[in-house]
Amino acid sequence: MLASQKIVEGLTEAVKASSRRGFVQSVELMVNLKDIDLKRPESRITETIELPRGLGSKPRRVAVVATGALVVEARKSSNVDKVFEREEIELLIGNKKAAKKLAREYDYFLVDTSLISLVARALGSALGFVGKAPVPVPAGSDIDSLASRYKRSVTIRVRKNPQAGCVIGTQDMPIEHLVDNAQAVLNRLVERLPKKWVNVDSVYMKLSMGEPVRLSIKV
Repeated sequence: MLASQKIVEGLTEAVKASSRRGFVQSVELMVNLKDIDLKRPESRITETIELPRGLGSKPRRVAVVATGALVVEARKSSNVDKVFEREEIELLIGNKKAAKKLAREYDYFLVDTSLISLVARALGSALGFVGKAPVPVPAGSDIDSLASRYKRSVTIRVRKNPQAGCVIGTQDMPIEHLVDNAQAVLNRLVERLPKKWVNVDSVYMKLSMGEPVRLSIKV
């Protein structure tokens, strides 16, 4: 397992290893795995994790694709960055360049279930290319609450390589908040591993423009 103090030490070293920049850097967590057969579908991991302390000054960008009353509710929400209606998405069908641009612009796409098939046709390939997928929003959902969760979420993936990584916050956040976020990600990832911490080879932390710092783990 990885003690909180080791995370604190790693974060402190990561800050020292990064030269001062004129902008707020993200704090990144990277995990290398071992003894995982990624040829087996059950060994591949995709997990979206709501960080208990959020993402500081760099929250995720959330788009909503909706129709009817959901459009009205989504436009009222301060947690929704952009609302797309059916007609706007239909224009993307066959326009691969525009679809790819849009797929990169937002971190999460919350989609009215009645529009899932349309989004799959218009954006499915583009979203898949950047490792994203539409999130179905059932009728009657509280879109503000749902968007709020995704604003503070990250997604980890283990697909072709035995590695997982994500942002856990920004350097201007209190260190104890970053520790809580790191532990939340590590706990969720380890839960998915067949041998838990035995499958963890190494853990690193870094600032976006800094050098990685290896954390000491004990199984």
